[in-house]
Amino acid sequence: MATRRTAKTKTAKRGKRTARPKAKAKARPAARKARPAAKRAPARRAPAPRAAAPDPIRVLAQRIIDVTLAGEEPGVEQNDDAILALYADDAESIEAGQPPTRGHDALRSKYAMWRGMVSQSRFEPRRIAVDGNVIVIEWLGKVTLAGSGREAELHEIAVHEIADGKIVREAFFYNPAALA
Repeated sequence: MATRRTAKTKTAKRGKRTARPKAKAKARPAARKARPAAKRAPARRAPAPRAAAPDPIRVLAQRIIDVTLAGEEPGVEQNDDAILALYADDAESIEAGQPPTRGHDALRSKYAMWRGMVSQSRFEPRRIAVDGNVIVIEWLGKVTLAGSGREAELHEIAVHEIADGKIVREAFFYNPAALA
């Protein structure tokens, strides 16, 4: 009977087999995953993304910002023609607390009035949103009033409606008391 294995001996040997160090058990599956390079499928390359055409409304939004900021550079005269090129011929513009103005001649008068009221201005676009045919720009400005020399902060929201690549209607929202 000494040569016969008992059930107790088999169980003891099984216990030794399952009591392997964990590092060896983890290494084994990783070795199974490794395949010879010849059996692997060739790696697919994703097609190069096509350059999307720029959204004309977003391009116009940037143009509005560029033209606005260009007129604030020291020694640079505000270019009314560059500004008016952004507008349709019969565009409507509404300032906070003022009646609407319509057309290029009315816009020229509005710009002249602004330059007479403010001796210096500096605006910063904070947020720009484009949705469909609407551009919304949040501006944070500091202006020096020509009459008193007082500096005022102006927080303004500009909403521009676009048709055929031009501003057809705009409205400016701010506290008019800041300019009083």
